[in-house]
Amino acid sequence: MAAVELWSSDRRRLLAVGDADRWGDVVAAAELLQQAAGTDSGAVGPFRAAGDSIAYPVADPLPTVIGHGPTFAQVLANLVANAVKFVPPERTPEVRILAEPRDGQVRLWVEDNGIGIAPEHHERIFRVFERLHRAIEYPGTGIGLAIVRKAMERMGGRSGVVSEPGRGSRFWIELPRAS
Repeated sequence: MAAVELWSSDRRRLLAVGDADRWGDVVAAAELLQQAAGTDSGAVGPFRAAGDSIAYPVADPLPTVIGHGPTFAQVLANLVANAVKFVPPERTPEVRILAEPRDGQVRLWVEDNGIGIAPEHHERIFRVFERLHRAIEYPGTGIGLAIVRKAMERMGGRSGVVSEPGRGSRFWIELPRAS
């Protein structure tokens, strides 16, 4: 996908986060994760070499949460895509997804074995067009994590990351648990 088309597509996704009409649906995280990992939107595909097999081990069972299905699917797709993309070329991407209950909330973790992020950049990466690397090294627009942050806030949730350079990243998203 050409850079202008990619930017335009990501921009539309960012703007669409605020346009959804219902935000209080019961959402099955496991089903949406399957959609995100096998998405046809190109979110994961372009960031791996042909023939690579990338497993997405998921801690069973993933709970249901309160949110907006299509928006939550986009959040998961963005996090999985980044987990696959930001890995050194000589390393096979490893992505792990798990859930943690927290006082009426569910925190989903997307963990990877990638390049990691210095603590001073943990908030910066969630801003629109903020990139830590040149596009030639890791393609993208700098909009994906901004979509994650805006979408989670719009659904009444939160997002964040735990990471250090060279030690992979643990991105988390948190939403109310469905009863």
